[in-house]
Amino acid sequence: MFFESFVYCLVCVLLVLFSFKLYRKTEKPYILAILSLQIIATVVKIIGIISGFKELHLSTEVYVFSFGVIIPMFLFLTDYSHLNITEYIYLKFWCMLFKKGNNKKAIDRYQKALLQNSTNSETFVRLGKAYNALGDRRTAFDRFARAVELNRNDYKSYYEIGIIFNDMNKKKDAQVVLDNALRIKPDFTEASELLANVLCSQNKYDEAINVYKTAIKYAPEDFDLYYNLGIVHTELRDFNDALECYKSVIKINPEQFEAYFSMGQIYLLKGEFDEAIEAFKNSAMSKDIAGRANYQIAKVYILKEDEINAVQSVQKAIDIDPTFRYKAEKEPLFDGIREYLAGMQMVSDAQMKLEHEIDAKVQEKYKKDLKKDISKEEVHFNYMDRFNQ
Repeated sequence: MFFESFVYCLVCVLLVLFSFKLYRKTEKPYILAILSLQIIATVVKIIGIISGFKELHLSTEVYVFSFGVIIPMFLFLTDYSHLNITEYIYLKFWCMLFKKGNNKKAIDRYQKALLQNSTNSETFVRLGKAYNALGDRRTAFDRFARAVELNRNDYKSYYEIGIIFNDMNKKKDAQVVLDNALRIKPDFTEASELLANVLCSQNKYDEAINVYKTAIKYAPEDFDLYYNLGIVHTELRDFNDALECYKSVIKINPEQFEAYFSMGQIYLLKGEFDEAIEAFKNSAMSKDIAGRANYQIAKVYILKEDEINAVQSVQKAIDIDPTFRYKAEKEPLFDGIREYLAGMQMVSDAQMKLEHEIDAKVQEKYKKDLKKDISKEEVHFNYMDRFNQ
């Protein structure tokens, strides 16, 4: 009985290792769920052996058989034919080390891993990332290129090479390798976004639009894709298409306040002032955007010849960020309300001066009271009475 249990536990452990490797290759979340259940099953089985609880044995058998054998074996037979579990565990550990920023140590260990297996493309990919993190792009490029030589379907390496080419301003080369990455994995969103940026940098806006639209088909809930597509349409002055993109962003995530701000800018360019004000006000709900939004609202009110609301709006912007005052002083659009702004500044300065004088007098009075033979309670009481009057 003990021997059978021991063998059973060994099978559980092997299945856990198997799933580790499978998850790393597929990066599919349900494999991770299977792996978690396998770990639970293994722990429960060991506890069952030690404690002798038959109930735990039975529950483990159900877990292992259903989640640990049938599903992984099905995935293995349909998708993969070769796994090196020992090498995976070795790389996994040093991958964690790399993520913590110990790039030099990680490089050393990856080099040792290559001594065990010099044809593993994944090791070269990790080496490339480590060298790239250290700023050694040439060596990183060589490692990614070697990974592609070993595995022509290594879309991640094509993507990493695309990043290097883009950083080196080799846009055409970046476009070629990113096209390769997307040919292998069409739903690779990061590659799609980078390719679209590369195309825009070459003024190939129509091609960039097609890239974004294709990416959206694979990731319809990715609001970043819609937002970036809206930027391209705005660049081409396709305002109606841009608005639809920004509306899609808000539909997916109503708290994307930058989309509201971009909508406000488009409405402003179209001369639809009321819609622009509403959009900017929605974007102002974000503290990070409130200053910019109120400044834009002030512009809209000036164009509507509503000086009172314009002054109030720009003052809100200045209260949030004083640099907007200097910006307004330089923009010709604000010439008509500059006197109002100057007057409001004088009032604000006078109020601050008065508040400082009152504070100074109160402090002086409080210090004089302390010098008298009055208890602290009486001093505090008198002070608060005068303050509240």
